[in-house]
Amino acid sequence: MIELKRGRASDSVVGQIQRYMGYVQEELAEPGQSVRGVIIALDDDKRIRRALAVAPNIEFYRYQIDFKLFKA
Repeated sequence: MIELKRGRASDSVVGQIQRYMGYVQEELAEPGQSVRGVIIALDDDKRIRRALAVAPNIEFYRYQIDFKLFKA
């Protein structure tokens, strides 16, 4: 399960992805399959890091946007 946020991720996104993961585990996964989660956001904070510290099946990644404008 991948949850992409356009800005900073708050600790509430951990509960959100856990709900999605629970649905996939109960309704879509085959017996024996596990569900993992990934949160991708521009930034994080202390609260989400604490929430993720006790959610070993969810990883967090930060993205970085870099673009250049060229006059045509």
